[in-house]
Amino acid sequence: MHRALRSVLYVPGINEKAMRKASTLPVDAVVLDLEDSVLFERKAEARNTLAQFLAAHRSDFDGKYVVIRVNGSDTESWLKDLELAAIARPDAVLLPKVSRPDIPRNAREVLNKHGGESIAIWCMVETPLGILRLESIVEDGQKDGVECLVLGTNDLVKEGDIDPGDKRCNLVPWLAHVVLVAKSFQIPVIDGVLNDIQDLETLAAEARTAKAMGMSGKTIIHPAQIEVVNQCFSPSKEELDSWRRIVAAYAQPENADKGVINLDGMMVERLHLEIAERKLRQCASND
Repeated sequence: MHRALRSVLYVPGINEKAMRKASTLPVDAVVLDLEDSVLFERKAEARNTLAQFLAAHRSDFDGKYVVIRVNGSDTESWLKDLELAAIARPDAVLLPKVSRPDIPRNAREVLNKHGGESIAIWCMVETPLGILRLESIVEDGQKDGVECLVLGTNDLVKEGDIDPGDKRCNLVPWLAHVVLVAKSFQIPVIDGVLNDIQDLETLAAEARTAKAMGMSGKTIIHPAQIEVVNQCFSPSKEELDSWRRIVAAYAQPENADKGVINLDGMMVERLHLEIAERKLRQCASND
């Protein structure tokens, strides 16, 4: 996929006011949630609320990637949520706690059965078993429309009995494996949430590290987090200038046949040109 996914906002699918506000916010994607943010006894109410809301307001999200997070495959809401999604036509469904390749496959079958062939599948990575089996999940799942991985860091900490440590240092090896698999199959990874909505300094630190690791964006839970995350996952002026200088240098006739050039005292290879061209294409497609 070629769309920006810097900021991915979770919104309870039962809260019409919050969903309406989300449509106006400068986020790249909105996850309308039927899972964690909805109490068990209100699941049916949430489906009805979300169905009616999207029927009336789907166009309000124009320009944003709309995702519905369904309940897990081991719950009684699984089929009903997927049937709703097939009718509501989000851009994607987000499957929680994906730990086996058959989970995306079964979701695809349900979506297709109800006319949701065009709906993509996102997978949450939030259990040790999900990380252990991730290569098979993604490799098998691409034919079923798996196009993005979303980290559930709170659940990873819980299920793995991990103390994240300073700057999530103890969690980073787990996250790095997820990024490695995603990059191998050329799909994006979205970082997990920071629950402390007032700690924008930690939010920025996590976002910068996630970007440096190769992630495309970060999930968030409050509008106050949007600006920081969008800024951290957007290229800086210095990065843009550097990429443009590399492309311009190699466009000079005298450099047409050179593998390596000296650019302002730096030795630049054609692999750097490929990186610069790719980054600039990404920026253009996200505008």
